[in-house]
Amino acid sequence: MSSGTTRANSNTDLLMALSPFKTVVMEVSDEASILEAARQLEGVPIDLLINNAGIYIGDDLKSATKDSYDAPVRELAAKNHGSATVAQVSSFLGSIGCNTSDMEQYFGQSYMYAASKVALNMVSRSMSVGLRDSNIAFVVLNPGYVDTDMNNHQGYLKPSESAEAMANIVANLSMKDTGKFFNADKQFGGLDLPW
Repeated sequence: MSSGTTRANSNTDLLMALSPFKTVVMEVSDEASILEAARQLEGVPIDLLINNAGIYIGDDLKSATKDSYDAPVRELAAKNHGSATVAQVSSFLGSIGCNTSDMEQYFGQSYMYAASKVALNMVSRSMSVGLRDSNIAFVVLNPGYVDTDMNNHQGYLKPSESAEAMANIVANLSMKDTGKFFNADKQFGGLDLPW
């Protein structure tokens, strides 16, 4: 059975139209919502989790606060029911190696968002090492600059283009890929991004 989750006030109708998916409302910051989603899944194991939870709070170094850092960082717990893949949707801004003076225009306006994605990347990389023997692959995906409400629809990629590129990456994953940071944005070239 395929299933998908959505926040209560997001585009639930669009997700529900993707038959044969079972749609479950889940807010990752609300433990009661997580428990209810698990109950609705009726013990069906999840063999592929694409996690796109997070928020963007535009800020420069002067306005960054502890709350703007803590809000996007969430705890992830995984149980193995055979092999599984966790694909975390991160960002180019989560790459420390890409944070150069040439890219300051992007990184300099998003300190806490970038820090939250670096934290997500570190947790994912650490889990890829710690859970390697559990047959759970952890990868991180850069979806690219996607035209969404998060960036006031300024992105150059359509959501469908980004989703297709990420789906192609995920479809070809194996345990040898655990711990990698993949790029789904052709503008940056290459499939692997530096940590």
